Amino acid sequence: MSLELVTVVCFTAAVGIAVALVMVVRDLASASGRRGGGLALRTRAFWDEPKADTVTGRIDLAFDRLMWETGWELAPLTGFLVILASGLFTGGVAGFFFDDLLPGLVAGGLGMAAAIVVFLVQRHRRMTRMANDLPHLFDLLSRAVQAGRSIDQAVHFAGKEMSGPLGAELARCSRHLEMGGSVSATMETLAKRVRLSELRMLASVMTVHRRSGGHLPTALDRMATVARTRLNYKRQMRTSTAAARMSAMIIATLAPVLFAVFLVVRPDHLRVLMENPTGQTLLVAAAVLQVVGLLWVARLIRAEED
Repeated sequence: MSLELVTVVCFTAAVGIAVALVMVVRDLASASGRRGGGLALRTRAFWDEPKADTVTGRIDLAFDRLMWETGWELAPLTGFLVILASGLFTGGVAGFFFDDLLPGLVAGGLGMAAAIVVFLVQRHRRMTRMANDLPHLFDLLSRAVQAGRSIDQAVHFAGKEMSGPLGAELARCSRHLEMGGSVSATMETLAKRVRLSELRMLASVMTVHRRSGGHLPTALDRMATVARTRLNYKRQMRTSTAAARMSAMIIATLAPVLFAVFLVVRPDHLRVLMENPTGQTLLVAAAVLQVVGLLWVARLIRAEED
């Protein structure tokens, strides 16, 4: 690799990392001190947007939702720059170390994939924590209503008593109710922001009670029981499918690890594979089959857990 190309790669990586860090610090500084904040960091409320018809529109909305569901108060543009900076940094380091463009491209792709995996893991942890807190939420709402509080006061009470991401979401709902929002609209928006079936049930119960009346504490107690039952069932299913998930993880990491090993030990072999038309075809076919197989296994495991 020539010195000019190395300089360009390093400069691009440095600029991308600097811009990403500046935007991350700006977003975190803007969101500090505001529990459940983040709406001001969005150019639009994606949960109120209609379903996109194009592939690019769906990808855009999915990425916006991913950034929101991480709970890190990062704007989508900031998240994209973090992914880009990760790829540029790892690609620049690998290209400079191996003095070749091919390792730089591979390392850049792995760096971007690693940043996306970090976002996905954070979203999974946040959603899991909220799902675990749902029975406690229903109990708090039930006790508050039994004590004679209105639904607005019950939501405000639950938002103050609960911690974590679910408490932040309830605090946001409380502010919306204080500004004159209806209970039905607030709960429906909460169900759109947080994609949990129990919250959709809560929104339906609140809406029906607001329109038709009924004994709300009894319904909330039953929802708490259902939420605990579903939570225990999901834990049992995760234990039962642990072997399948571990096998899928090993299969998913085996091919990239072997590719990286051959890239370090025998780069000439991979160069022939990358430059030969037959090798390129086989490589693309292997990547497609790998992705299809992983998606298939993930779909089967998810269907069993649901």
